[in-house]
Amino acid sequence: MGGTAQAHDVAMMNGRGDEATDLEALAQAIRAHALYLAARPNGLRLQMKSADLTGYDLSGLVLSDAVLTGTNFRRSVLKRCNLDGADLFGACFVSADLRGTSLVGADMRGANFTKACLRNTVFERADLRPGQLVLWKNRRASGRKPAAGAAGLIGANFRDADLTGANLSRANLEGADFSNATLFGANLSGADLRGADFAGARLKGAILNNATVAGTSFQGADLRGAELRNVAMDSADWKDARLQEAIYHRAEAALPPQIRAGLDGHVLWINSNGKEGRRFDVSDGAFAGTDFDGCDLSGAIFRNCDFTGATFRDSKLQIAQFPGCRMRETSFENANLSGSSFEGCDLQRARLRNAVLRAIELLSPEGVPTGRMWPTNLKGANLADSDFRGADLRGARLAGAELAGCNLSGADLRDADLDRANTAGTTLLHSRLS
Repeated sequence: MGGTAQAHDVAMMNGRGDEATDLEALAQAIRAHALYLAARPNGLRLQMKSADLTGYDLSGLVLSDAVLTGTNFRRSVLKRCNLDGADLFGACFVSADLRGTSLVGADMRGANFTKACLRNTVFERADLRPGQLVLWKNRRASGRKPAAGAAGLIGANFRDADLTGANLSRANLEGADFSNATLFGANLSGADLRGADFAGARLKGAILNNATVAGTSFQGADLRGAELRNVAMDSADWKDARLQEAIYHRAEAALPPQIRAGLDGHVLWINSNGKEGRRFDVSDGAFAGTDFDGCDLSGAIFRNCDFTGATFRDSKLQIAQFPGCRMRETSFENANLSGSSFEGCDLQRARLRNAVLRAIELLSPEGVPTGRMWPTNLKGANLADSDFRGADLRGARLAGAELAGCNLSGADLRDADLDRANTAGTTLLHSRLS
């Protein structure tokens, strides 16, 4: 649609009765944006930060890549709009009609969709994390949350919406309707999904680690290959759900009360970046033979604990610490151990097939990459006769480690520190050393 047609449609369909000069200014800005998208002379990117477009009918407009930070679209009609790649940080869509709207790759952090109509809306690769808009007053920063605060997505209607790859991590989605929605590979880790409806939703490969699912319905949902670490499976409805190859703790009820309580506090600690809950921190624990499969214990600390014969298959143990632990014949198959410390541990005959033990990039408290890498520490560990087939050990510290008789076939050892490590009898078939 050309710029003139777009502007004319806004003028004809808007029924607010605002001053004509205001409407004409919007029409001119939309015309200039159309020229900008077409790379034609006199084009200018649409920028309307914190604008009030309450009640406007913008149906069918092409506003891709527009800067609409903090704009108020309350009760507006945006049917079939193209807002791909738009900056909608902190925007308000309360009671707005976004049926058929495309928001591919849009920045929608902190956006408020309370009571919005989102049928057939496309959120592919959109960023829907919580956020806070910062305004500048007298050269001082002041925060402004979306109109409904943290409740911006509570009760939102995502029925039939395409949320493929969307980032909804830690979002408050209590009571939201995701029935028949497409959420392939979506990130819902740490989200509050209490009472939400995912009946018939397509969640293949989605990440729901540490999500709260009390009273949530997943009836008939497709969760094949999804990650559900630390999810209280017995608190939700999984009738007819497809969970083939999904990662979750199948023996949750068998965990000792001490461990279950510790996991509950650890989930809050992870979801709040350490502000709430309590880090799983245990000394002298007796965990021989315990099943930790599919748990997320990232950042946990275990001092002088006995994990002989325990299993951590498919678990996340990033930056966890195990000083002085006994871990003979422990299984870490397919587990993520990036940045963890096993310095001096007894890991004889451990099973680490396809485990990830590479260096990990540290994040700031705000979740921003710092560029600083933190290696997995296996210095001086006894790993004799362990199975590392297909393991990722890039950048790992193995100085002085006992690797005699280990099977490292197909392992990736690039940039690993093997100084003074004993590799007598080690199998390195098809492994990568440089």
